[in-house]
Amino acid sequence: MDIVGIHGTHSRRVGRFVAHLPQTDYPAGALAAATYIASGIRGMVRGTLSMDRDEAGNDVPSDIELLRLAVPRRVFTMSHFEYATDRLKWLHEHRDIIGGLEFYEEPPILRFFGGRLKPKNNWGARSAEAFERDFGPDS
Repeated sequence: MDIVGIHGTHSRRVGRFVAHLPQTDYPAGALAAATYIASGIRGMVRGTLSMDRDEAGNDVPSDIELLRLAVPRRVFTMSHFEYATDRLKWLHEHRDIIGGLEFYEEPPILRFFGGRLKPKNNWGARSAEAFERDFGPDS
């Protein structure tokens, strides 16, 4: 992750983190979903997922796949950052579990805002199972 500004971190290397995912599988969105499953940390995505489709209905690949994790000033303690680091490290070690996303409800405009996605091939459940195996059911 790269620190950008004072209010958040941006991963400019989403493509490296989930290199096995093509842009049509929305890698930044998949990484955001996986981060939430592993840590409860929410992020904001910019990439192919937030691009409009072309006139033929095809995805328009973005020049960048970006995941932003917001960090409000003076709110988090060092233990919060250690927790986040631990969970992101775990996620990186298990990144092969992360799969793509697909729309099951997609509005014609602002699809990234009002659309609904689901994990392809049930990878979200497999990720949660691996997390529970490593950290326990109450984590």
